Amino acid sequence: MGKLVALVLLGVGLSLVGEMFLAFRERVNASREVEPVEPENCHLIEELESGSEDIDILPSGLAFISSGLKYPGMPNFAPDEPGKIFLMDLNEQNPRAQALEISGGFDKELFNPHGISIFIDKDNTVYLYVVNHPHMKSTVEIFKFEEQQRSLVYLKTIKHELLKSVNDIVVLGPEQFYATRDHYFTNSLLSFFEMILDLRWTYVLFYSPREVKVVAKGFCSANGITVSADQKYVYVADVAAKNIHIMEKHDNWDLTQLKETFWQDAILIL
Repeated sequence: MGKLVALVLLGVGLSLVGEMFLAFRERVNASREVEPVEPENCHLIEELESGSEDIDILPSGLAFISSGLKYPGMPNFAPDEPGKIFLMDLNEQNPRAQALEISGGFDKELFNPHGISIFIDKDNTVYLYVVNHPHMKSTVEIFKFEEQQRSLVYLKTIKHELLKSVNDIVVLGPEQFYATRDHYFTNSLLSFFEMILDLRWTYVLFYSPREVKVVAKGFCSANGITVSADQKYVYVADVAAKNIHIMEKHDNWDLTQLKETFWQDAILIL
């Protein structure tokens, strides 16, 4: 009798796992057949053959691009090369990518850049905030952009216990930013089951020198983040759930969800 009960429980457990796996496949369209499409008016950018992760653009048309990300579960095209920040002038007819030199004592061999965000102060000085993963941990690096020399000067590394598995960042003031956590577990296998089980344990946090706190949670995989021009609304992409959360920003930096929309609707909104 005991063996029969055990077999029944095993069967029920396997059925539940199977259903969750099918639901996961449906969420990420894993079974969808993808047909190759030749993009129009697109060409490969030299120096970025190993891929790029994020981009942020100055009003002048200069674009910063992070490249060389090494991250659990993601393919890597240059495993022995450290990451880099590239600069492109989008005003040029055929813009080229230029790897920026970094001075100021920064350890470039451990550079593993992810999301990036630009901040321009009242003196029009440009600062670049970069999510970094040295030794697969998460930090935020602050650089000053020297436009004449086309280089970056390392200023500071931000660390905090809530800065874990950080994906993207959006800066709102000097050392004030929102950041997304895209998965809870650091182990690749556990992260896979995290998505299969639809564990909504990731979040958005707010960082400042005076206060660090979680301001929105309940995401399956909080990924890209940006803010409206008037800084009243924050947009958070949940890549596993295939939706975008439109959130209101309050004076205390907390976020309240106003709307949740799917990719095809979000493209029209953004």
